[in-house]
Order: sequence, then structure tokens, then C-alpha cells
Amino acid sequence: MTTIQQIRRLYQLPEVPEQGYTSEEMAAFGFTLPAALRNYYRTLGKNDIVNRSHNQLLTPEQSGFSDDRYFVFYEENQVVAYWGIKESDLLADNPPVYGNYHPGGTEWFMDAPTVDSFLLLMAIYNGTLGGLTYNANSFDTVSPEVRSYIENNWEEVKGITLQSQRIFTDNFEEVISVSVDEQGQWSGIFIGTQQDERFEALLERLDIDWDYISTEDE
Repeated sequence: MTTIQQIRRLYQLPEVPEQGYTSEEMAAFGFTLPAALRNYYRTLGKNDIVNRSHNQLLTPEQSGFSDDRYFVFYEENQVVAYWGIKESDLLADNPPVYGNYHPGGTEWFMDAPTVDSFLLLMAIYNGTLGGLTYNANSFDTVSPEVRSYIENNWEEVKGITLQSQRIFTDNFEEVISVSVDEQGQWSGIFIGTQQDERFEALLERLDIDWDYISTEDE
């Protein structure tokens, strides 16, 4: 599956053009985006659930270049971090994405090897923090038994797994995201799906003392 197909499956999205920007609207960027980013804006760029449930994909008018010439197109929900592409990489079809975690600072870190992997990571991150209808999280350390159970029963999404975060899925029908601390401990866990039956099964299968369960809001 492509990144777009994976996100559509996870969020159970229909294939309708209204979720993306038109060529006329994208003219506000002022230049031609890398192919992967251009395709994303055209297909899913206007979907607020995927792109703005927590961290935010910037609109063509909101995006722009930092003083040190990174094209910034994504920002953290409290605007304490943002992500962009080096100006020198903009001619590539699917360039790396860098993060800046100090507003106004000049230190950037490569957070994803490609635009596609970054956008998939953000879609999963946003989903487990409210974008997906059914979600839960815990900030307690995950036990070795639960860790082993997850590693043996869900597929790790290698292309988007970072040193501080690991992502697992069952064919993008459900996702499990875990935070990893400097000692390698799993210091938090986030789950999400659009399917009630899968969510109930996740809660039953994972021996976790959840801090938040979305269905308890009802």
C-alpha cells in the first residue's frame, strides 16, 4: 500500500476530491512542491481530522521558509516545534523532513527519511491523540510482558519508527504507538482505530492501566 492508502485505511476515508487542495489553491505555495508532498496536499490536505487533530499540517498560505531556508509545512499543536524540508532538497521527489524544537532556533534534526514516512507518522500520532474515533493512552512504563506480546502479535512499521517512538499495526486497521526513553524502556503507549470491535479487543488483550479511554467520554 502507498502512504495515502495506509492513511485512508486507518481512518476509513472515502476517495473524494474534496479532501485535497486544487491546483489553483496550491499556487499560493509559490513554487512546485516535492512530488510526495504535492500529492498529499492534493488528496488529503484538507482533511482536518487526519491533519489537525493534534499537530497541524499548514495550509498553503500558512507555510513558508524559515530564516535559515527550511520550507516549513507542519507545526506542533502548541507551536513549540515545527517541521520542514531543506531548500536544497526541494527538487527531490520524496526528501527527508527535519524538525526544529526551539522556536526561532537554528538547530534542525532529521525526523523522517522521506516526506511519505513523516506524513504517515503524523497521521498515526494525530490519530492516537484524538483523530481516530477510538483511542486510549497510558503514560506508565509498559511491562516487559506486554512489550513482548505487542512485538510478537503486531507488525512494526519499520519505515517510520524512530529511536524515541515505535509504531505497530495490524494491516493499518489499528495502530499502537509507544514512546521509548533513553534507557530503552517503553514509557508510554497510545492506541487507535476507527472500529469499535477492534478497540474493545485491544483493551482486552493489552494489560494496561489506561489513563484515558475515548469511549469513557460518552
